[in-house]
Amino acid sequence: MLQMKKLFLLFGIFILTSSIFNSCTETDSNLTSNNTETLAENNQAIKPFRVLVIIDEQWTDPLSYHIDTRRVQGEEFIDVVSMLKVWGIPFDILRLDEQRLQINRFLNWEASPNYGCVIWMADPNKLEGYSAHYETLKRAVEEYGISMIALFDNIKTKEVAELVGVDYQGLTNIEQNDDADKFVITGKHFITAETKGINLPDVNQRVPASIPEANGISSGIINTDPNPNEISIVNCTASESVNVLGMVGENPQFVVRDISDETKAIWIGGGKDWFRKYPVMRDIFRKSLVYAIGYGVFNDNFDNGYIFIMDDIGCSEHAYSLRWHYPTPSKETLIKYLIEPLEERGLIMVQNITPGYANPETNMIENPWTIEPFTDIFGNFQDYGSTKEGLIEGLNRGVFELQPHRAWSHMNWDLQSAPGSWWDSPVDGEMAVTDWYNEVVDVRRGAVPVPSNDLLFIYKTGIEAVKKAFGVVPLSAEVRPGAELKEGTQGGFDNGRIAAIAGLGVSRECYVGFDRTIELSMMMPDQFTCHDLDLTEQTDDPADVQDADWDILLTLSTEELVGSKIAGGRRINLVDNTDWIDDHLDKYWMGFNECSAYLHTKIVESNKSVLGLEFNYDKHYCQYFGEKASRWTLELSDNFLENLDNNASIYVDGKKTENVPGLKQIIEIPAGIGSHSIEIIGN
Repeated sequence: MLQMKKLFLLFGIFILTSSIFNSCTETDSNLTSNNTETLAENNQAIKPFRVLVIIDEQWTDPLSYHIDTRRVQGEEFIDVVSMLKVWGIPFDILRLDEQRLQINRFLNWEASPNYGCVIWMADPNKLEGYSAHYETLKRAVEEYGISMIALFDNIKTKEVAELVGVDYQGLTNIEQNDDADKFVITGKHFITAETKGINLPDVNQRVPASIPEANGISSGIINTDPNPNEISIVNCTASESVNVLGMVGENPQFVVRDISDETKAIWIGGGKDWFRKYPVMRDIFRKSLVYAIGYGVFNDNFDNGYIFIMDDIGCSEHAYSLRWHYPTPSKETLIKYLIEPLEERGLIMVQNITPGYANPETNMIENPWTIEPFTDIFGNFQDYGSTKEGLIEGLNRGVFELQPHRAWSHMNWDLQSAPGSWWDSPVDGEMAVTDWYNEVVDVRRGAVPVPSNDLLFIYKTGIEAVKKAFGVVPLSAEVRPGAELKEGTQGGFDNGRIAAIAGLGVSRECYVGFDRTIELSMMMPDQFTCHDLDLTEQTDDPADVQDADWDILLTLSTEELVGSKIAGGRRINLVDNTDWIDDHLDKYWMGFNECSAYLHTKIVESNKSVLGLEFNYDKHYCQYFGEKASRWTLELSDNFLENLDNNASIYVDGKKTENVPGLKQIIEIPAGIGSHSIEIIGN
């Protein structure tokens, strides 16, 4: 029997099922009636570690699969989903533009609570009929004990406002131009223990509105608000039973209502893009989740993460492109400028290689590593076999992670049809048009889609080419639903689903899974992308320019471009210094395989007689954990901690650790695919 003094919080068995957002595992359904009575006597209940996100019409994808900037309206939904996914919190979505507020949608197959918390972000003005049946929401919270976090101005109906403990009196849009209109964190509480006294907006708390694409990718953090200081204020008064934690002027905008010792109703107001603008708001949201559920397990490994990426090794473009040509790096070059510096510091980088070589001599895409060495038309010696030897050396020394760049060949899916053929083009003809050198979107023909079956073939062939040549299973390629799309086209619209079918698990800024693809708006590790061009020494060739000066290449004549042995835009100097690595030693260097492992960790309910969560590391998506330990942050609310036995200990895989249960602790899981467990056991 589960006694309070033998309380188990099992956080273990990480399962591969593409959704890292599994947030609140059910545990109530495992309790016998005697267990339930014991918990009640000890005033401690364990909520399911799973969240239900309730929205209105923010999500426009009819398949309820793609979550990206093309199929999401506004910032708030994709931001909340990004936080949950990156942290590793299991979640489901209830979209009230299509679905209804029915009580079974909150419950599991046993008609017990399926969620520890619901996140209410549905605008009542956009709901009608049973989609606005607030009595069901009230019943889920007050009868079934599912905590609720309401966001922004979505409490503008009497029923929702009463649930969070305020008297709704209307809305006012204000511009926060002076201190009187600031969002002030005021209350002393578990949620605000580290944020009390912060006033928003605050330029010192804010992240950049956008991150430049100098690293070759978009961060996804884009401020689309035409008036970033304007927010919607809920005019209201708080009931006596409510803790007011934040104010704007005389109006409460951040409150907590303790419905019972276990069930909480929390309302967080403010701007709808504040989670991406202000990290402090992410902290507040996270602490609110812990307070609402009682506990939480979080992936914090991306916070200081850094991914150093090199694109293009293996690409035939280097030997034929008028404005992008240089010698493929030799084994010796890779060892001297990349492998040895990384090995000396114990770091890893990602090589996004091109395992398909578009050969105009044979009009076929071939294996680049078997191409005989040759001197190209620009006078560069190309030895792709030596390049492969260097890649293998980097793999063997543990400093390279190999992924297919773009997908397979870095080239258009159809190199023959009009306006081609690319194969037979002179070097200054179609072969010089940069739009040919894209793969998952047909940019050359108006950014139209690559046929789904061809796209699947391309992804699968690129993956297979890396596996066969290097003996590793790649998990990342180009999956960017919003990239290179022209207005009015659907190019690349479904590449996330196709990538998932092919076996990919992540891209630079996307989670890719069978459950859904999510174009994460924030919180992925910092990334810097360069090219194998940057392994060549700087020349005086007119076409050898910096990335920022790329437009210069468009002004040069064919003779000048052909006469330049090096052509392209440099992003970093890798040849005569190690600043590229030493300037980032404060970062945690990682790769996409590790990202995939955390993002695909599935947290599910324990089927054992003890309470807790199970985790399982899948052998495909979580392969990184086969030889590497993982780290998770376990957080307990103050109320939860007070009810634990003073002698409680934390066990990992059945072994007692030195960790003492507290508000926040880092738990390390040993290497190994499959099941693991974390338990808190009282003596």
